[in-house]
Amino acid sequence: MQDAFPVIRIGYDMRLLDSNLTALPLLSEWKVRKGSKIPDNVLNANPEITQSLQDTNPSGCKVAFRGLNIWFDMVPFPEAGYIGLYGYHVETMVPEVVQQKLRMAG
Repeated sequence: MQDAFPVIRIGYDMRLLDSNLTALPLLSEWKVRKGSKIPDNVLNANPEITQSLQDTNPSGCKVAFRGLNIWFDMVPFPEAGYIGLYGYHVETMVPEVVQQKLRMAG
């Protein structure tokens, strides 16, 4: 059965190893396909991915995508040579103006 959330495997050399079908729109936005390197602009926008290379503990990150935030658990598998990104939550981005109004009302 297809996972409803994106699942991405990135090698320690920052190349895309594998993904599920749900991840394809995000990977297309990143201009990445299997075997290609994750572009620097994507890594700069999501520094948690690079930081996960230096830690063996699971961590998380939030990735912006077309008006959405996608929350990922990042699990390093150093013995296998990759980091697994497992999407688990998607939410609509709330514009900053709306956030400010909500803070002022609260």
